[in-house]
Amino acid sequence: MENNFSDAVTAPQSFGKDDVMTTSYQRIPLSDNIAFSEILDSKLKTNHLRIQFLQPLSEQTAAACALAGSLVVSSSKAYPSNAAMNRKLHLLYGADLSCTIAKQGDVQSITLRSSAIADRYALDGESVFAELLEIVLGCIFQPNVTDGAFDDTEFRIQQMNLLDSIDAEINEKRQYAISQTYKTAFAGEPAAFSCYGSRSAAEALTPAAAYAAFQELLRTAQIEIYFVGPAAVPQLADTLKQAFAAIENRSVTPVQFLNPSPCKAEPAVVREALPVNQCKMVMGWKTTYPDRYALKMMAMLLGGTPSSKLFANVREKMSLCYYCAANYNEAKYFMQVDSGIETENLDTAQDAIAAQLDAICKGDITDAEMDSTMMTIHNTLCGIGDTATSYISWYFGQFCRGTKLTPAEEEENYRKVTKEDLMAAAKSMQLDTIYIMECKEQEAE
Repeated sequence: MENNFSDAVTAPQSFGKDDVMTTSYQRIPLSDNIAFSEILDSKLKTNHLRIQFLQPLSEQTAAACALAGSLVVSSSKAYPSNAAMNRKLHLLYGADLSCTIAKQGDVQSITLRSSAIADRYALDGESVFAELLEIVLGCIFQPNVTDGAFDDTEFRIQQMNLLDSIDAEINEKRQYAISQTYKTAFAGEPAAFSCYGSRSAAEALTPAAAYAAFQELLRTAQIEIYFVGPAAVPQLADTLKQAFAAIENRSVTPVQFLNPSPCKAEPAVVREALPVNQCKMVMGWKTTYPDRYALKMMAMLLGGTPSSKLFANVREKMSLCYYCAANYNEAKYFMQVDSGIETENLDTAQDAIAAQLDAICKGDITDAEMDSTMMTIHNTLCGIGDTATSYISWYFGQFCRGTKLTPAEEEENYRKVTKEDLMAAAKSMQLDTIYIMECKEQEAE
C-alpha cells in the first residue's frame, strides 16, 4: 500500500478513552510527501518531536543511512562535538536528542527523536521547546560538515557505535534466531536485511559517503513529523514547513508498508550451530488472509498471552520449551513462533507447536481462551496515551494502513471476530521457514 498524502486529516479529531481523556489530533501536509502530525494531551508534562525518514530498506544503503542519522544528532555547526551538544541539552533541563533505526517490513525508518519539559514547567519561564527545535533543525540543515564530509572525529565514534549495534544482533541469540529466519523467509525481499546494514558495508563508509547518504535521504525519503505535548506550539507547522522547503530537488521514492511475501513451495529448513547452551527454533508461516483482526487475535490466542495454547500446553503441560511465543508481523503477513528448547526436544516441540495451530483450525477454542485474549487486547489498547511514544506508534500505524480509527473503534473490530474467523485465519497459514540454532556443545560457555 502506498500512502497518499492528499488523504491527510487537516481538522482536529478527538481521541477519547472511556470519556475521561480527550486528545486533539490533526495531520497537516507540509509539502509533497512531508506531513506534520500534532497530538495534544493536557496531562503530558513534556514536549516530544519525532522526525521520521522513511525509505525502502536496501542492502546497499542501510548502513550509510543508519550512520548518517546518528551523526546528524550527535553534533552540528552550532555544537561541533557530542560533548558540546550534550552540555547544551543538559542546560535545557536534561532535554533528549537521539536517533533510532528500525524496519517495518520492507521499510527502513531513521527517526530523529527529541524531547524536553513543557515550557510551563521551566523555572524562569524559558522557551525550552523553541531552543530544542532550533537545535534539531540546526542538526538537519546545518550539520557538522566540512567540505562535503561529516566531522571525522564524530564519524569514527558513531561508526564504532553502529558496528557495535550490528555485532549485538548476534549476541542476543533469541533476536538473532528471528533475524536469521527473516533472511530465509524473505530472501530476495528488503525485509530480509538488517535495518543497520552489514558490518562490511559499515566498515567501508567514509565521512563523505555518510553525508552523501544523508543528502539523498533528505531528497528521496518520505518524511513524517510528529509533535506530542500538552498544548500547541504556535506556528510550529509553519516553522517546519519553511525549514523543509529548503530541501532542493525532492524526488521521493514511494514506500510500501504492507507487502505480503509469497510462500515457498516447500518449507525451507535452516540449521546453524553456535556456541550456545540452549537451542532456538523459529517456525514461520505466511498468509494472504485479508482480515488483520482475525490474524492478530489468532496469533495471540496461539502464543501471545500467558493463557495461550503454546504457553499452557507446550511450555507448561508438556515442558518442552523454556519459552514459546507467537507473533504476527502485519507488514509481511507473516506469523512466527520462536522457542528455546533442549536439543532432544526439538522434533517433539515442532510437532506440538504445529498441533496447537491445528487445534485452532479445528475450532478447539474455549470461551475462556477467547475472553483472555480479548482482555489482553483491551488492556493494550487502554495503554495508548499513557506515553508520547504510544501516541506516535498508534497514529503512525494508522498512517501505514491508511486508516483513521480510535482505540475504541479498533477494540470493537476485535470484538466482532468470531471463532469461525479465527479458524479461517489459522487454516490460511502456510508453513514457510524453520530455523534451528543448534548447540555447538564443545564451544559452549
